Amino acid sequence: MIRIQSILAATDFSADAQYAAERAAIISAATGASQGVILHVLKSSWLDNLKHFANLPVEVEQSMVTNASRSLNQLIAKIQEQAGFAFEPRVCVGNVLDTILKVSEDFDLLALGAHGENPLRDFALGTTTERLIRQSRKPMLVVRREAKTAYRCVLVAVDFSPHSLTAFAYGNVIAPQSEIYLTHIFEAPFEGKMRYAGVTDEIIQKYRIHARHEAEAEMKGFIETSGIDSRNVCRMIEHGRHVPAKLRDKVLEIGADLVVVGKHGKSLTEQLLLGSVTLHLLTECPCDVLVVQ
Repeated sequence: MIRIQSILAATDFSADAQYAAERAAIISAATGASQGVILHVLKSSWLDNLKHFANLPVEVEQSMVTNASRSLNQLIAKIQEQAGFAFEPRVCVGNVLDTILKVSEDFDLLALGAHGENPLRDFALGTTTERLIRQSRKPMLVVRREAKTAYRCVLVAVDFSPHSLTAFAYGNVIAPQSEIYLTHIFEAPFEGKMRYAGVTDEIIQKYRIHARHEAEAEMKGFIETSGIDSRNVCRMIEHGRHVPAKLRDKVLEIGADLVVVGKHGKSLTEQLLLGSVTLHLLTECPCDVLVVQ
């Protein structure tokens, strides 16, 4: 059984990072989490360069840590006033990626903003968030929107793999009062090759109908296997050739405020690399995205 008892929110004091911390507080209330930490990492390379080239005293580092701690405490006080959840502050000096990875090992969920304090640099170099998702073994919530209420409408991307079962379970835990849309996008086997070979639309349509029936049966078995109460669960089975675009359209159609997706899909390629569907959702989805193992 999945339980979320501890949440780590990483912040660089950007707007999106604040949204992530606020969302973490709301989730803590929904899940009964007993521990929450907001982490800020001061880049050791930046501090070393500052001391070397500007010839600043060693005390500068302690001053930077003190200032960061002050800002962190102000953020925590604001969130506690809004959401009633008291985070612990933590300031570390080191490599941002390595530090977050190490600290997050002790937590059940990691929350991050979709963009950092320099969106242009994020776009050009690849975000810390994306690199963390590639390397982390923890479920990671990427927050895009200001957190005002608990999630009300959750889309879970399903390909019937074990990763999808985990995604369904996390969606149910993080948003227990929300509607959950289990969404599967299918394409008839070899549909593209059949078109290329000149197979008629009538025959292709028959293949699509058969593929839909198979997907419906798999969805039924998937829900039964999950053991999750399906009374608040809606099933969406749609035909589409480009899965990420179709999922994005469904997010807009139902007004989802959270998408939950497995880090990898069924195929070997998606197991070796960060799943292409997952990566597209992270970059294109207009709402928050939770990526699970």
